[in-house]
Amino acid sequence: MRAKTLIWVSLLFGVAFIGISLPGVLAVPDEIAKGNYAVLLVLLFPLVGIGALVLFVYSLIAWRKFGRTEIILDPVPGSIGGDFGGYVDLGIRWHPDLEMNVTLDCQHLRTTGSRKNRSTKTSVTWQRQGIAAVSPTPAGGLRCEFRFDIPDKLPQSASASRDYHRWLLQLECDLPGVDFKRSFVVPVFRTPVPQRSSLNVAYVKDSAPLKQAPDNIVRIHESGQGLEFYYPWYRHLWMGTITTVVGSAFVIAGYGVGKQSGDIVFPIAFGGMGGVCALIGLYVLGNTLTTTVSSQGIRIEHTIFGVRFQRKAAREEISKLERRIGSQMQTGYSMRVYYAIDAHTRDGRRITVADSLEGSRLADFVEAKIRDALWPEKKQSNDSLELVMD
Repeated sequence: MRAKTLIWVSLLFGVAFIGISLPGVLAVPDEIAKGNYAVLLVLLFPLVGIGALVLFVYSLIAWRKFGRTEIILDPVPGSIGGDFGGYVDLGIRWHPDLEMNVTLDCQHLRTTGSRKNRSTKTSVTWQRQGIAAVSPTPAGGLRCEFRFDIPDKLPQSASASRDYHRWLLQLECDLPGVDFKRSFVVPVFRTPVPQRSSLNVAYVKDSAPLKQAPDNIVRIHESGQGLEFYYPWYRHLWMGTITTVVGSAFVIAGYGVGKQSGDIVFPIAFGGMGGVCALIGLYVLGNTLTTTVSSQGIRIEHTIFGVRFQRKAAREEISKLERRIGSQMQTGYSMRVYYAIDAHTRDGRRITVADSLEGSRLADFVEAKIRDALWPEKKQSNDSLELVMD
């Protein structure tokens, strides 16, 4: 059970990071007196340890509040080209405004190196978000039901190895006090005949489409030229700020270590990595995107710290729209996925018409708006969107 595992893992990491870093922390005052400011990097370890202990306390409270959560699948297992569905019964009091967010990920895990140099990278191949169907139970709790339509091209679950795919289901609900969050590794396989769920609930994709995009991510309005999508510079303020600050700290630390030791290899490697990180953060903070879509075509205006770049394509030049995963970030077991939407032209150009769309629900909403403005006579369904695996 992931919820219970998280309690012990966070406790172990918290104690380990604080314990290992304690001698270095105690030595910080003496090292600073000697002018060795690079030793301040040691303070990162107890900060990580404190964060892990905070997570331990939060997870322990959540476990005591919600207890063990069992998922019942229908069908068993989930079926590639068919359905993944199921339900969970929870001891949460039902009320009409309660929303249970549900996310299903197909994840690719790849391990490189060995022993101390061993590392595992997790990336999302496919993701679908939505709102589960929630109803009261006779016991005074609630039942949460969900059903996903799984595309035929996706990989199936596999045993853990150095290179494999797994499927992860996540349930989240905002509640007074501690929020409900659970994640499950679930079986999804390719069956001889695609299986469908017997649950009488709508597909998650269609159950709760967005009615409006968040203004801090994209502002959509009609203009004299067509439907305008404006993506402000602060759409990912937190991510850009953190990336810039951390990258700058690495550059400063690399410079300090090089100045103290006279070595250039470590400062170049450490500072160079930090410099790239800082530049990425500055790019995130310093760019805006304006896309104007009409039945005549698409016009793009990309501004980076005041420097403008423009691209456009007439409707007859556009062969298709294609969604792709532009970037992703792991936070614990969860993956924050950011989508981009590209217009492909018949002469081989690829024009990004939307970016930084967090989650499939927002990507669905924006993609549908673009399609309807570009091809108003077709009113194509989101189901025709081509799947791209990165």
